[in-house]
Amino acid sequence: MLSRVLSGLVLAGGIIAVLLYTPAWVLGVIVLGALFLAAGEFEAMAHKTRGVTLHDKIVLRLAGTVAITWPLLEGYIPAYGHGRALMLAFVILAIGRLMRPDPIDDALNRLSADGFALLYMGVTFPYIFQLRQVNDPHGGWVVLMVMAIIFGGDTGAYFAGRTLGRHKLYPKVSPKKTIEGAIGGLLAGVGIAFLARATFPGHGSLTPLDCVALGVGGAAFGVVGDLVESLMKRAYGVKDSGTLIPGHGGVLDRVDGLLFSGPLLLFYLEAVVQW
Repeated sequence: MLSRVLSGLVLAGGIIAVLLYTPAWVLGVIVLGALFLAAGEFEAMAHKTRGVTLHDKIVLRLAGTVAITWPLLEGYIPAYGHGRALMLAFVILAIGRLMRPDPIDDALNRLSADGFALLYMGVTFPYIFQLRQVNDPHGGWVVLMVMAIIFGGDTGAYFAGRTLGRHKLYPKVSPKKTIEGAIGGLLAGVGIAFLARATFPGHGSLTPLDCVALGVGGAAFGVVGDLVESLMKRAYGVKDSGTLIPGHGGVLDRVDGLLFSGPLLLFYLEAVVQW
């Protein structure tokens, strides 16, 4: 428990420093680094029986890099976008599997697993960086608000579940989650959104309805992201995606909720709040 708290504090301090005191490109580098680490965790889970070759590592990371760097190229190549980036990334995966098909009877299973990884991470990771671009020059605060809603909602759900939890939310996938915990997480998310509105620079234009939508949406899709990762880990027979962060597991264990909530909240901020 102590290692979990200490590593969480160090991680939170580092994130705040990067978001508020460094240029936007630093976050881009960190997102790319997180993708590389997350890809390694996924490979270790998905290909643990066959083993992960250097070829597999290079191909998946190359495809992932193509999939998430489209925001940098879109400004120079107007016809380029997320859809075309994903198409090109999948072509890279397919060619990579054609180059190393053996054992042939398992080739499609491995390509399918890597295709899922491409969608799971390649669709979602870029939008974490995109959040940094909205509400300029307060983009760092926007990312901080979104992360606070998700991680704060997760913390609220943990304590509400521990103290009030009686009814299981989805025991087949995540036995410890409760309906009471999920409600506590939603309330915590809304409270954090209101706190951001009152204290974060550039956030005063959020309406009370915006705060409710952001808090509920962020916390709820954070739970969905967590359940999806739990489903993946159960399918592969592992407890955590990795061991990088003491007490927290791997990168995927930490960002699972953000991967689902980040794009949703970005869409809301751009379409409704119009930042």
